[in-house]
Amino acid sequence: MDQFRKAYSEDITNIMCVVRSPEQTYFEDWGTELPITDFSTGFKGATNTELRAFTRAKIAELGARGEAGSLEPNWIAVMDERSLRDETVVMHFGKELSTWVQDLEDAEDPFEISDNADIEGDDIWWKWRVPFAGAQQVYNSVDCGDPPMIQLYSRPEFVGPDGVVNVDIIRDKIYGNRRTNPPQDALR
Repeated sequence: MDQFRKAYSEDITNIMCVVRSPEQTYFEDWGTELPITDFSTGFKGATNTELRAFTRAKIAELGARGEAGSLEPNWIAVMDERSLRDETVVMHFGKELSTWVQDLEDAEDPFEISDNADIEGDDIWWKWRVPFAGAQQVYNSVDCGDPPMIQLYSRPEFVGPDGVVNVDIIRDKIYGNRRTNPPQDALR
């Protein structure tokens, strides 16, 4: 877990809430304080579907008790066996499939499902393996669910042969040297 701390910028607020096991009962209100001591996960071998179902069920359970914590129903960040080795995290973002279809229709974009997306019932989930230092960028760019951003991060030319999204290239494409509001034509 120290690898995450080393790569994570001190200038950025930590929004990640570490869930160590399915039995965990406490979730920080705003990100897990870093550094995090090593731990054994209770999620080893869990499928993406199981992780997503756990998150939604845990959020419902916490909500019933009035304890929201900082878990997000549309976001999951997974540290797996590769994470320590190559300093990456797999970011999952989901939204209702019907909402995605409507967003594409509103934007007059063709309906397509990228290779990094899974459909589960009426949900669509995208996932991107990104460097630890790029996780915040992906979250900030994709969080509102705008098709141009999701499509930009899903373009195969921005994924290296190791399966890691080159967040720096995308950031430069969005912001250029200005790092302010992106020009709209850069998103297409």
